[in-house]
Amino acid sequence: MTKPVSWKKNDRLIVTGITGDWAFAAGSLLLALVRHNPRLAADVLVYHDTTLSFADKKLLEALGARCETFAVACEGLRPEAVQQFSLLSLSKLACFRLLEHYESVLWLDADVLVQDSLDDVFSFGPLAMALQDAEFGDTGKTAPARVNVHAPIPCLDGEVPNMNSGVLVLRRGLGDTHVLEQWCLDFLQTYGSVLRYPDQAALNALVQRLRSDCPEAVVELPSRFNCHPRNPEATYAPIVHAFGAYKLWNDGLTAACFPEWQRDYARWLRMGGSPYNGPVDNAEYASGGAFYLLRGLFDTIARSEKALNNLQQRLTAAEAARARLETLLHRLGPDV
Repeated sequence: MTKPVSWKKNDRLIVTGITGDWAFAAGSLLLALVRHNPRLAADVLVYHDTTLSFADKKLLEALGARCETFAVACEGLRPEAVQQFSLLSLSKLACFRLLEHYESVLWLDADVLVQDSLDDVFSFGPLAMALQDAEFGDTGKTAPARVNVHAPIPCLDGEVPNMNSGVLVLRRGLGDTHVLEQWCLDFLQTYGSVLRYPDQAALNALVQRLRSDCPEAVVELPSRFNCHPRNPEATYAPIVHAFGAYKLWNDGLTAACFPEWQRDYARWLRMGGSPYNGPVDNAEYASGGAFYLLRGLFDTIARSEKALNNLQQRLTAAEAARARLETLLHRLGPDV
Protein backbone atom coordinates (compact mmCIF):
# COMPACT_ATOMS: atom_id res chain seq x y z
CA MET A 1 0.00 0.00 0.00
CA THR A 2 1.28 3.48 -0.81
CA LYS A 3 2.28 5.39 2.27
CA PRO A 4 0.86 8.94 2.49
CA VAL A 5 4.18 10.75 2.67
CA SER A 6 4.54 12.72 -0.55
CA TRP A 7 1.06 14.27 -0.37
CA LYS A 8 0.94 14.96 3.37
CA LYS A 9 0.14 18.61 4.17
CA ASN A 10 -1.20 18.48 7.74
CA ASP A 11 -0.65 16.64 11.00
CA ARG A 12 -4.22 15.35 11.11
CA LEU A 13 -5.89 12.89 8.77
CA ILE A 14 -9.52 11.96 8.06
CA VAL A 15 -10.11 8.56 6.47
CA THR A 16 -13.09 6.72 5.01
CA GLY A 17 -13.46 3.61 2.88
CA ILE A 18 -15.92 2.79 0.09
CA THR A 19 -16.73 0.37 -2.66
CA GLY A 20 -17.42 1.96 -6.03
CA ASP A 21 -21.19 1.97 -5.57
CA TRP A 22 -20.82 4.11 -2.44
CA ALA A 23 -19.01 6.97 -4.18
CA PHE A 24 -22.11 9.14 -3.73
CA ALA A 25 -21.89 8.62 0.04
CA ALA A 26 -18.24 9.66 0.17
CA GLY A 27 -18.96 12.67 -2.05
CA SER A 28 -21.83 13.82 0.16
CA LEU A 29 -19.68 13.32 3.25
CA LEU A 30 -16.84 15.42 1.81
CA LEU A 31 -19.18 18.23 0.79
CA ALA A 32 -20.52 18.50 4.35
CA LEU A 33 -17.05 18.17 5.84
CA VAL A 34 -15.70 21.06 3.78
CA ARG A 35 -18.70 23.28 4.43
CA HIS A 36 -18.67 22.90 8.21
CA ASN A 37 -14.88 22.82 8.52
CA PRO A 38 -13.51 25.38 6.04
CA ARG A 39 -10.33 25.90 8.09
CA LEU A 40 -9.86 22.35 9.33
CA ALA A 41 -6.16 21.53 8.98
CA ALA A 42 -6.50 17.88 8.02
CA ASP A 43 -5.69 15.71 5.02
CA VAL A 44 -8.45 13.46 3.68
CA LEU A 45 -7.92 9.91 2.44
CA VAL A 46 -10.53 7.75 0.69
CA TYR A 47 -9.73 4.06 0.48
CA HIS A 48 -11.63 2.32 -2.33
CA ASP A 49 -11.76 -0.90 -4.30
CA THR A 50 -11.25 -1.38 -8.03
CA THR A 51 -14.93 -0.71 -8.82
CA LEU A 52 -14.64 3.05 -8.21
CA SER A 53 -15.10 4.76 -11.56
CA PHE A 54 -12.49 7.13 -12.92
CA ALA A 55 -15.04 9.96 -13.06
CA ASP A 56 -16.11 9.53 -9.43
CA LYS A 57 -12.49 9.33 -8.33
CA LYS A 58 -11.74 12.63 -10.05
CA LEU A 59 -14.73 14.25 -8.34
CA LEU A 60 -13.61 13.02 -4.91
CA GLU A 61 -10.14 14.37 -5.59
CA ALA A 62 -11.65 17.70 -6.65
CA LEU A 63 -13.28 17.81 -3.21
CA GLY A 64 -9.85 17.55 -1.60
CA ALA A 65 -9.44 13.82 -1.03
CA ARG A 66 -6.55 11.53 -1.78
CA CYS A 67 -7.93 8.29 -3.28
CA GLU A 68 -6.05 5.01 -2.85
CA THR A 69 -6.98 1.47 -3.77
CA PHE A 70 -7.18 -0.86 -0.80
CA ALA A 71 -7.06 -4.63 -1.29
CA VAL A 72 -9.02 -6.44 1.41
CA ALA A 73 -8.31 -10.06 2.29
CA CYS A 74 -11.50 -11.80 3.39
CA GLU A 75 -10.31 -15.37 3.85
CA GLY A 76 -12.05 -17.01 6.77
CA LEU A 77 -14.91 -14.53 7.15
CA ARG A 78 -18.49 -15.77 7.00
CA PRO A 79 -19.96 -15.44 3.48
CA GLU A 80 -22.99 -13.50 4.77
CA ALA A 81 -20.73 -10.98 6.50
CA VAL A 82 -18.84 -10.46 3.25
CA GLN A 83 -22.08 -10.03 1.29
CA GLN A 84 -23.87 -7.78 3.78
CA PHE A 85 -21.11 -5.37 4.69
CA SER A 86 -18.55 -3.56 2.59
CA LEU A 87 -15.15 -5.15 3.07
CA LEU A 88 -13.74 -1.65 2.76
CA SER A 89 -14.89 -1.21 6.37
CA LEU A 90 -11.84 -3.31 7.22
CA SER A 91 -9.61 -0.60 5.79
CA LYS A 92 -10.18 1.29 9.05
CA LEU A 93 -7.64 -1.05 10.61
CA ALA A 94 -4.99 0.64 8.43
CA CYS A 95 -5.54 3.77 10.53
CA PHE A 96 -3.10 2.31 13.05
CA ARG A 97 -0.20 2.38 10.62
CA LEU A 98 -1.16 5.88 9.45
CA LEU A 99 -0.12 7.16 12.87
CA GLU A 100 3.45 6.78 11.61
CA HIS A 101 2.82 9.89 9.55
CA TYR A 102 0.15 11.81 11.49
CA GLU A 103 -0.37 13.08 15.01
CA SER A 104 -4.01 12.01 14.89
CA VAL A 105 -6.27 10.03 12.58
CA LEU A 106 -10.06 10.17 12.40
CA TRP A 107 -11.97 7.37 10.72
CA LEU A 108 -15.51 8.10 9.51
CA ASP A 109 -17.80 5.48 8.02
CA ALA A 110 -19.22 6.77 4.74
CA ASP A 111 -22.79 6.63 6.10
CA VAL A 112 -22.25 9.59 8.42
CA LEU A 113 -23.47 13.17 8.19
CA VAL A 114 -21.18 15.95 9.40
CA GLN A 115 -23.22 18.85 10.80
CA ASP A 116 -20.67 20.96 12.67
CA SER A 117 -16.99 21.62 13.35
CA LEU A 118 -14.86 18.56 14.07
CA ASP A 119 -11.97 20.39 15.74
CA ASP A 120 -12.85 18.98 19.18
CA VAL A 121 -12.96 15.34 18.13
CA PHE A 122 -9.22 15.20 17.47
CA SER A 123 -8.48 15.85 21.16
CA PHE A 124 -9.76 12.41 22.19
CA GLY A 125 -7.63 9.32 22.36
CA PRO A 126 -5.08 7.79 22.10
CA LEU A 127 -7.89 5.39 21.10
CA ALA A 128 -11.44 6.72 21.25
CA MET A 129 -14.73 5.09 20.29
CA ALA A 130 -18.30 5.82 21.32
CA LEU A 131 -20.73 3.41 22.88
CA GLN A 132 -23.38 2.21 20.46
CA ASP A 133 -26.20 4.75 20.63
CA ALA A 134 -28.83 3.41 23.02
CA GLU A 135 -31.56 5.00 20.90
CA PHE A 136 -30.80 2.58 18.05
CA GLY A 137 -32.52 -0.38 19.69
CA ASP A 138 -35.91 -0.85 21.29
CA THR A 139 -34.62 -1.37 24.84
CA GLY A 140 -33.21 2.11 25.39
CA LYS A 141 -29.89 0.53 26.37
CA THR A 142 -26.59 0.06 24.60
CA ALA A 143 -26.38 -3.42 23.13
CA PRO A 144 -23.80 -5.82 24.60
CA ALA A 145 -20.64 -6.64 22.67
CA ARG A 146 -21.96 -10.12 21.87
CA VAL A 147 -24.00 -8.58 19.02
CA ASN A 148 -20.77 -8.70 17.01
CA VAL A 149 -20.48 -12.50 17.08
CA HIS A 150 -22.57 -15.57 16.39
CA ALA A 151 -20.91 -17.58 19.15
CA PRO A 152 -18.80 -16.74 22.22
CA ILE A 153 -15.05 -16.31 21.71
CA PRO A 154 -12.34 -16.25 24.39
CA CYS A 155 -10.98 -12.71 23.92
CA LEU A 156 -14.31 -10.85 23.79
CA ASP A 157 -16.48 -10.29 26.86
CA GLY A 158 -19.91 -10.40 25.30
CA GLU A 159 -21.63 -8.69 28.25
CA VAL A 160 -19.61 -5.48 28.09
CA PRO A 161 -21.46 -2.59 26.35
CA ASN A 162 -20.78 -2.52 22.64
CA MET A 163 -18.67 0.25 21.12
CA ASN A 164 -19.56 1.39 17.62
CA SER A 165 -16.67 1.34 15.15
CA GLY A 166 -18.13 3.85 12.68
CA VAL A 167 -16.18 6.75 14.19
CA LEU A 168 -12.69 6.04 15.41
CA VAL A 169 -10.07 8.46 16.75
CA LEU A 170 -6.40 7.50 17.04
CA ARG A 171 -3.62 9.68 18.40
CA ARG A 172 0.11 9.33 18.91
CA GLY A 173 1.01 7.61 22.14
CA LEU A 174 -1.08 4.52 21.51
CA GLY A 175 1.95 2.26 21.45
CA ASP A 176 3.29 0.01 18.71
CA THR A 177 0.63 0.55 16.08
CA HIS A 178 1.94 -2.22 13.84
CA VAL A 179 1.43 -4.67 16.67
CA LEU A 180 -2.11 -3.40 17.27
CA GLU A 181 -3.06 -3.61 13.62
CA GLN A 182 -1.63 -7.11 13.31
CA TRP A 183 -3.49 -8.15 16.46
CA CYS A 184 -6.78 -7.13 14.81
CA LEU A 185 -5.89 -8.92 11.57
CA ASP A 186 -4.99 -12.08 13.48
CA PHE A 187 -8.30 -11.79 15.34
CA LEU A 188 -10.21 -11.70 12.05
CA GLN A 189 -8.36 -14.71 10.72
CA THR A 190 -8.79 -16.72 13.92
CA TYR A 191 -12.46 -16.00 14.61
CA GLY A 192 -13.74 -14.98 11.18
CA SER A 193 -16.15 -17.89 10.94
CA VAL A 194 -18.20 -16.65 13.93
CA LEU A 195 -18.07 -12.89 13.37
CA ARG A 196 -21.26 -10.99 12.53
CA TYR A 197 -19.63 -7.53 12.33
CA PRO A 198 -15.94 -8.25 11.69
CA ASP A 199 -14.30 -4.82 12.09
CA GLN A 200 -16.43 -3.89 15.09
CA ALA A 201 -15.79 -7.23 16.77
CA ALA A 202 -12.02 -6.83 16.34
CA LEU A 203 -11.98 -3.29 17.69
CA ASN A 204 -14.20 -4.14 20.66
CA ALA A 205 -11.89 -7.02 21.52
CA LEU A 206 -8.88 -4.73 21.19
CA VAL A 207 -10.47 -2.08 23.41
CA GLN A 208 -11.15 -4.69 26.08
CA ARG A 209 -7.55 -5.87 25.90
CA LEU A 210 -6.14 -2.34 26.12
CA ARG A 211 -8.39 -1.47 29.05
CA SER A 212 -6.87 -4.39 30.88
CA ASP A 213 -3.24 -3.82 29.88
CA CYS A 214 -3.13 -0.02 29.46
CA PRO A 215 -6.36 1.64 30.72
CA GLU A 216 -5.23 5.19 29.93
CA ALA A 217 -4.99 4.33 26.23
CA VAL A 218 -8.77 4.05 25.74
CA VAL A 219 -11.20 6.96 25.99
CA GLU A 220 -14.95 6.86 25.46
CA LEU A 221 -15.92 9.23 22.67
CA PRO A 222 -18.94 11.42 23.54
CA SER A 223 -22.15 10.28 21.88
CA ARG A 224 -22.48 13.55 19.96
CA PHE A 225 -19.67 12.34 17.69
CA ASN A 226 -21.48 9.11 16.80
CA CYS A 227 -25.20 9.84 17.13
CA HIS A 228 -27.81 7.63 15.52
CA PRO A 229 -30.61 9.32 13.51
CA ARG A 230 -33.22 7.94 15.94
CA ASN A 231 -31.66 9.92 18.77
CA PRO A 232 -33.40 13.31 19.29
CA GLU A 233 -29.95 14.81 19.93
CA ALA A 234 -29.02 14.00 16.32
CA THR A 235 -30.57 17.31 15.29
CA TYR A 236 -27.56 19.15 16.70
CA ALA A 237 -24.90 16.43 16.84
CA PRO A 238 -21.63 17.17 14.97
CA ILE A 239 -21.63 13.62 13.56
CA VAL A 240 -24.78 11.62 12.78
CA HIS A 241 -24.09 7.98 11.98
CA ALA A 242 -26.86 6.07 10.22
CA PHE A 243 -25.62 2.61 11.14
CA GLY A 244 -28.05 -0.24 10.61
CA ALA A 245 -30.31 -0.99 7.67
CA TYR A 246 -31.80 2.49 7.21
CA LYS A 247 -29.38 4.96 5.68
CA LEU A 248 -29.69 8.61 4.74
CA TRP A 249 -30.39 7.57 1.15
CA ASN A 250 -32.45 4.37 1.27
CA ASP A 251 -35.22 5.40 3.67
CA GLY A 252 -37.56 8.27 2.94
CA LEU A 253 -38.33 8.91 6.60
CA THR A 254 -34.66 9.26 7.52
CA ALA A 255 -34.10 11.40 4.44
CA ALA A 256 -36.91 13.76 5.43
CA CYS A 257 -35.39 14.21 8.88
CA PHE A 258 -31.95 15.14 7.53
CA PRO A 259 -32.42 17.42 4.52
CA GLU A 260 -28.84 18.66 4.72
CA TRP A 261 -27.52 15.30 3.56
CA GLN A 262 -30.06 15.33 0.73
CA ARG A 263 -28.88 18.75 -0.34
CA ASP A 264 -25.26 17.57 -0.49
CA TYR A 265 -26.30 14.48 -2.40
CA ALA A 266 -28.10 16.71 -4.90
CA ARG A 267 -24.91 18.78 -5.26
CA TRP A 268 -22.92 15.60 -5.85
CA LEU A 269 -25.30 14.62 -8.64
CA ARG A 270 -25.10 18.09 -10.20
CA MET A 271 -21.31 17.72 -10.24
CA GLY A 272 -21.78 14.59 -12.35
CA GLY A 273 -21.28 12.02 -9.60
CA SER A 274 -22.85 8.58 -9.83
CA PRO A 275 -26.18 8.13 -8.02
CA TYR A 276 -27.46 5.65 -5.47
CA ASN A 277 -29.07 2.88 -7.46
CA GLY A 278 -30.77 0.77 -4.81
CA PRO A 279 -34.29 0.53 -3.39
CA VAL A 280 -35.82 3.22 -1.17
CA ASP A 281 -38.15 2.32 1.68
CA ASN A 282 -40.86 4.77 2.80
CA ALA A 283 -40.29 6.79 -0.37
CA GLU A 284 -43.52 8.71 0.15
CA TYR A 285 -42.00 10.50 3.15
CA ALA A 286 -39.07 11.75 1.10
CA SER A 287 -41.33 13.14 -1.64
CA GLY A 288 -43.30 15.23 0.85
CA GLY A 289 -40.75 15.62 3.58
CA ALA A 290 -38.55 18.30 5.03
CA PHE A 291 -36.05 18.20 2.17
CA TYR A 292 -38.66 19.36 -0.30
CA LEU A 293 -39.88 22.06 2.05
CA LEU A 294 -36.30 23.18 2.53
CA ARG A 295 -35.68 23.07 -1.19
CA GLY A 296 -38.66 25.36 -1.64
CA LEU A 297 -37.15 27.73 0.90
CA PHE A 298 -33.84 27.67 -0.96
CA ASP A 299 -35.66 28.43 -4.22
CA THR A 300 -37.41 31.37 -2.54
CA ILE A 301 -34.10 32.66 -1.21
CA ALA A 302 -32.52 32.28 -4.65
CA ARG A 303 -35.34 34.24 -6.27
CA SER A 304 -35.03 36.94 -3.61
CA GLU A 305 -31.30 37.19 -4.16
CA LYS A 306 -31.88 37.52 -7.90
CA ALA A 307 -34.41 40.30 -7.33
CA LEU A 308 -32.00 42.10 -5.00
CA ASN A 309 -29.22 41.81 -7.57
CA ASN A 310 -31.50 43.27 -10.25
CA LEU A 311 -32.46 46.11 -7.92
CA GLN A 312 -28.80 46.76 -7.13
CA GLN A 313 -28.01 46.96 -10.84
CA ARG A 314 -30.86 49.43 -11.36
CA LEU A 315 -29.66 51.55 -8.43
CA THR A 316 -26.13 51.50 -9.80
CA ALA A 317 -27.40 52.63 -13.21
CA ALA A 318 -29.51 55.38 -11.60
CA GLU A 319 -26.53 56.64 -9.61
CA ALA A 320 -24.42 56.70 -12.77
CA ALA A 321 -27.12 58.69 -14.58
CA ARG A 322 -27.37 61.12 -11.66
CA ALA A 323 -23.58 61.58 -11.67
CA ARG A 324 -23.62 62.37 -15.41
CA LEU A 325 -26.47 64.86 -14.92
CA GLU A 326 -24.64 66.62 -12.08
CA THR A 327 -21.51 66.85 -14.24
CA LEU A 328 -23.53 68.40 -17.07
CA LEU A 329 -25.16 70.92 -14.74
CA HIS A 330 -21.78 71.87 -13.34
CA ARG A 331 -20.45 72.58 -16.85
CA LEU A 332 -23.45 74.75 -17.73
CA GLY A 333 -22.74 76.95 -14.74
CA PRO A 334 -24.75 78.34 -11.81
CA ASP A 335 -27.17 80.32 -13.97
CA VAL A 336 -28.88 77.23 -15.37
